[in-house]
Amino acid sequence: MNTVVVAANLGCLKAFRVAETPTRGRKLELIDDVEFPEAHTRVHDKFTDSAGRFKANAGMGAMGPVTAMARSEALHAEHEQQKRLIKLVADRIETVLQQEKPEAWSFAASSEIHQAILKELPKDLRYRALLRVHSDLTKIPGNELLAYFKPAWAA
Repeated sequence: MNTVVVAANLGCLKAFRVAETPTRGRKLELIDDVEFPEAHTRVHDKFTDSAGRFKANAGMGAMGPVTAMARSEALHAEHEQQKRLIKLVADRIETVLQQEKPEAWSFAASSEIHQAILKELPKDLRYRALLRVHSDLTKIPGNELLAYFKPAWAA
């Protein structure tokens, strides 16, 4: 069976093709390894002064009142950044799956973002997910990663 394994978080994505070997059984071949640098920029760095304070009342400027981002607006910006990153990860997963055209695929992401990523995928791809692991496995080496998905191939 043509199968793909995807492990993702908001900072990176790794996709593997499951290959059958005549002597050693299944092994994973890396087909995509992507870093998302946007995930490593902090909203805090964008909207604070040099001392790290959020500017809520900036006073008067040459053109009138100067408005600056308050803490609540920064929290909203963090939420928006997370939504953008989830969409970015889902788009990359969709691209990989369209290129590989697997019969089934397995997916691992932390429980905080797992469902949000799947919701961004088209229904036909979402329903072909054979096994869903609610854990961030992006730092697990490929040869060890296969053990987390063995139940998908049992039978």
